[in-house]
Amino acid sequence: MAPQALDIEGAVESQKKSMAVDDDGRPARTGNEWTALAHLVTAVSGAGVLSLAWSMSQIGWVAGSIILVLLALATLYSSSLLSDCYRHPDPAAGARNHTYTKCVNAILGKRQAWFCALAQYADLYGATVAFTIVASSSIAAIAQSVCYRKHGKNTPCDAVTGRYTLIFGGIQIFFSQLQDMQRVRWLSILATVMSFSYSFIVLSLSAIKASEHGHSHGTSFGVLVGSNMLVHVTTYQKTLGVLQAIGNMCYSFLFTSILIEIQDTLSSSPPENKTMRKTLLIGIVYTTMFYMALGGTGYAAYGDKTPGNLLSALVSYRHVFWLVDLANLFIIVRLVGAYQVTAQPIFGFVEFHASIYFQRKIMPNEKQPSHAVLPLQKKSSLDHLTIFRIVWRTSFVILTTMISMAFPFFNSILGLLGALAYWPLTIYFPIQMHMKKFDVQPWSSKWVGLQILMLFFLLVSFSCIAGSIEGIRQSMKKTSSIPNLIWIGTILSCLIIYCCPLHYIIS
Repeated sequence: MAPQALDIEGAVESQKKSMAVDDDGRPARTGNEWTALAHLVTAVSGAGVLSLAWSMSQIGWVAGSIILVLLALATLYSSSLLSDCYRHPDPAAGARNHTYTKCVNAILGKRQAWFCALAQYADLYGATVAFTIVASSSIAAIAQSVCYRKHGKNTPCDAVTGRYTLIFGGIQIFFSQLQDMQRVRWLSILATVMSFSYSFIVLSLSAIKASEHGHSHGTSFGVLVGSNMLVHVTTYQKTLGVLQAIGNMCYSFLFTSILIEIQDTLSSSPPENKTMRKTLLIGIVYTTMFYMALGGTGYAAYGDKTPGNLLSALVSYRHVFWLVDLANLFIIVRLVGAYQVTAQPIFGFVEFHASIYFQRKIMPNEKQPSHAVLPLQKKSSLDHLTIFRIVWRTSFVILTTMISMAFPFFNSILGLLGALAYWPLTIYFPIQMHMKKFDVQPWSSKWVGLQILMLFFLLVSFSCIAGSIEGIRQSMKKTSSIPNLIWIGTILSCLIIYCCPLHYIIS
C-alpha cells in the first residue's frame, strides 16, 4: 500500500504543478470578468471624461447624444470581434496571442502588425501624456484652494502646473517598477473606486449648478455661430470646435489598444472570449450612461461657457471647497492607476525584446522560446534585464513628463489622440482580422456592411485629425516661446536618456 500512497501523492503534486501554469507555460491567470472590468473602467473613464461637457457644448444635446450612442455601439461590436482574436485559429482553444500586435501578426501578417504596433504604442504613450496633464491640473487646483483658504479669496493664487507635473512624474517613477498587468490589479480596483467617487461629486455639483435660475442650459446644436455671450463665433471656429469635440468623444471610447492585454489576465475557464464579451457589455453600457450623465449635466450647468476641463469650473464652489479638493484627490489617485494600466503594455513590449537580446548574448546557440516569459537562467543576464527595466521605465516617465509640460493643450491633445487611434485600433484591425479569421466572402452583405463601417469612421477620423491639429496650432499661437524651448529640450533629453544609459547597459 505504501507505493500506491506515494503514487497518489506524486499525482497530486503533479496536478498542483500543472494548475500553477497555463497551456503556454506562463503562470496561471486568475482574472475574471470583475477584475477585467476594473482594468477596463480604469482605462476608459480617464482624462477624456472631463472634456465631455465641453464636447457636448460644441455639438449640442441632439448631435452629442447621437454621436455618443453610435460610438458606443461601434466600439462594442468591434471590440467583441477583437476578443475572438485572442486565440488563433480557434477562438476558444487556439494558441494564445498575448498582445494586440501578436494577434494582428498571427492573422494578418508582419507588415500589418508593424502598423498596428505603431498605432497602439503611440496611442498608449499619448494617453500617459494626457493623464499627466490632467493629474497635474488637479494637484494645482488643490494647491490653489489651500492658498485661497490660507490667504483669502482676493489673494492671487495662480498655481504654476509645471512643478506639479514633476510631482506626478515622480510618483509614476515609483509605481512604474511594478512588473506587469497582473501586479497592478489592486491599483486598477482602487482607481475604479476613485472613478465612481469623483464622478458622483462632479455630477452632484453640476446638477446643483444646473438647478439654479438665470443661466443657460444649452441648446440642441451647441454653440451658435454669431455673437453670443459677448464672444463672436465664426463658422470656422464652430467647425473646428465640432471636429475637436468628436475627437474627444472617440478618445473616451478608446480602450481597444489594451483589450488583448486585459484579456490575457483572464482565467481560461470559461473561455476568455466569452468572459471578455460579458465584461465589454457591462463596461460599455456603464461608461455610455456615465458619459451621457456627466456630459449632459455639465453642459446644462455651464452652457456655452463650459470649460474644456470640467474640473476647472468647480473652483467657484468656495463654500464646499473640501468636496472639490476631495474630487481632485480622487482624480489624482485614479490617474495614477490609469497611467500604469496604459503604460504596462509598452513596458512589456520593450522588455520582451530586451530579454531576447540578453538571452542571445548570454546563450547565443540556444533556441528562443515563443512565449513572452524568457527563462534567463544566468545571474548576469538577469541583472542586465533588471537594470535595463529600471533605466528604461524611469526614462519613459521622464520623457512623458517633459512632453506634458511642453504641450498642456488638453482638448486639442485629446482630440488628436482620439482621431489618430480610434479608427485603426477600434475599427480597422478588429474588422480585418474578423474577415480573415472567419473567411467573410467579398461582396457578401456582411462584407459590404463592414466596408461601409470602416469607410465612414475613416472619414470621421481624417476630419477630426485636421481639426485637432489646427486647434493645437491656434493654442500655440497664444503661448510664449517657452513650450517650444521645452520641446527642443525634450528631444535632446530623449537622445541622452535613451541612447547613453541603454548603450552602456547593452554593451
